[in-house]
Amino acid sequence: MLRPAILLFLVAVISPARGQILADFEISLQDKEFGRFTIQLDQYNSPHATANFIRLAEGLVPWVDSRGGQVRQAPFYDGLSFHSLTAGTEIASGSRNGTGRDNAGWTLRDDFTLPGSGTYTVYMENDGPNSNGSRFFINIPSALSSNPARAGKAYTAFARVLQPTFPLGGNGRLTVAALSNSLPGFHIIDSVRIRYLTPGDLTFRRNLLDPEHFSLFLLPSTRTPLFSFRRSGSDSFLDWNSTPGSTLLLWSSRDLRNWLGPFSLNHLPGSEPEGYDLSFTQAFAARAFFRGGVVEYPHWPSTERNFGNAAILLNFRDPNRGIVNASCFFDETGYAGIYQGTFGNGDFVLSREEVAPYTREFQLSATTGNQPTYRLVLHYDLAWSNGSPPFSIPVLANPSRLEGSDLLNAADPLENGSWRFVPAP
Repeated sequence: MLRPAILLFLVAVISPARGQILADFEISLQDKEFGRFTIQLDQYNSPHATANFIRLAEGLVPWVDSRGGQVRQAPFYDGLSFHSLTAGTEIASGSRNGTGRDNAGWTLRDDFTLPGSGTYTVYMENDGPNSNGSRFFINIPSALSSNPARAGKAYTAFARVLQPTFPLGGNGRLTVAALSNSLPGFHIIDSVRIRYLTPGDLTFRRNLLDPEHFSLFLLPSTRTPLFSFRRSGSDSFLDWNSTPGSTLLLWSSRDLRNWLGPFSLNHLPGSEPEGYDLSFTQAFAARAFFRGGVVEYPHWPSTERNFGNAAILLNFRDPNRGIVNASCFFDETGYAGIYQGTFGNGDFVLSREEVAPYTREFQLSATTGNQPTYRLVLHYDLAWSNGSPPFSIPVLANPSRLEGSDLLNAADPLENGSWRFVPAP
């Protein structure tokens, strides 16, 4: 559980009528109006995705511009193109540089309480589990299984495109269908305007910026860093006003015209800032200009579960070996122990560890026995205390999803992976 003692607060936030938050899109082509459509957001089943979209659409919070690392605060979606258009299937936008591979600087965990079926459903586009950001796509068929690029993957559904609504909605779904039959990169989002139809909707908007809200406090935020330089012997270091539980997205330039980045530097909760050593970096030389943004994550679940004297239960399908079950029992260090399962018993160690807000990645290497060496990514999924929002509190899902591969068959990813944490007795 992420925050205790807040259930009494829930009664006060219940709205007497189910709200309707609408977002009106105006689309142009070569400086002429192309069409309009309206989506209805679902703040009940997908509160974090909805809140994230509103914050960006209205420019309520700063974000990092991927085109050069500047921190800006303005309506994010205004002026963006559609980086992906597939005839009769989908349209996608939310990429500042138009490549479909960037975001607003942060990542956001999945909301999976809205089924997401039905025509013209709006989803968060991602790069895997718990990697939502600013990009979204509208799926035109009745299910993701009818979309070849999305079939078999998991996405957070947070809105639906309405049929024509007047006067603000324009030609609605006809606009989306027409966009899908066009070439990407030419149609521009002139504006996204949010409408709040009930008092409860306005309360939701106010809660977006409340760091003490029982659920929306999970939303990350961005700020401009203050840089300084220091020398230690022959080494040069770049420092900034870092905070525990944050990530610096860093860009560098030698001429203030061409910017290289981003390079991510994590400051784990409970650790001390170390600065960035410029001495041995070829890409980011000490004699250069630097800029970027600090993304502060209120919650790093990947650092909450101490593996010392605990156990993790792994389950997945190895494409080359079939179903694999393994129980890993850690010693007091949390980086070694014994395993039992599909490949028998033996000893193991963890190596090559990388920790991000919602993931922990490492190499699980057997030192005795016959278990293969696996590179695993443990995801820390979001769940709800009573099954679904809005009147429940966020908790860590146990089990959560697992990804990875066998070290010798890296091109064959593991399938249907999950892992469960068993705390120390």
